[in-house]
Amino acid sequence: MKKTLTLGIAIILALASIPSLRGQSNPYDKYLTVADIEKVSGISRVKQVPREPRKGAGGHLNFADKNGNMILIASFLTAQEYGFYRNEKRMVKAIIPGVGDEAMTGPAADPQYMFLARKGDKCVALSTFVDPATPEKILLTMDQLITLGKIVIERL
Repeated sequence: MKKTLTLGIAIILALASIPSLRGQSNPYDKYLTVADIEKVSGISRVKQVPREPRKGAGGHLNFADKNGNMILIASFLTAQEYGFYRNEKRMVKAIIPGVGDEAMTGPAADPQYMFLARKGDKCVALSTFVDPATPEKILLTMDQLITLGKIVIERL
């Protein structure tokens, strides 16, 4: 569990190293919107927040609840990066058929908090956060992450 958590933190830090898109129009906005997240999650007043790795917002698209608490990070990667995660046994919990060319949930240990899907040479990685009040619970369910992943894959 500790190694998986360490690996998960390393992945989040790697995603946080993505160059800042602040001050530019975000080319990823067309793939996932606040309205999509509100509809799928039932959470109201979701807001998109800028990339701020120190606050946990390290992806291409970052979403928070009305209080500013991070709920979702969307990172857009390559097929090669998808392969890295797919081949790392500690990162794969389940293979999800019918989403893009291939898709998976992870990490292998609970709680799961990631969904990755590949379509052609592109990949999306969606990560939710652990509920601070209940560490064994994630803020968005895996079903919600998969549904959001399907939306993104259809738009890639």
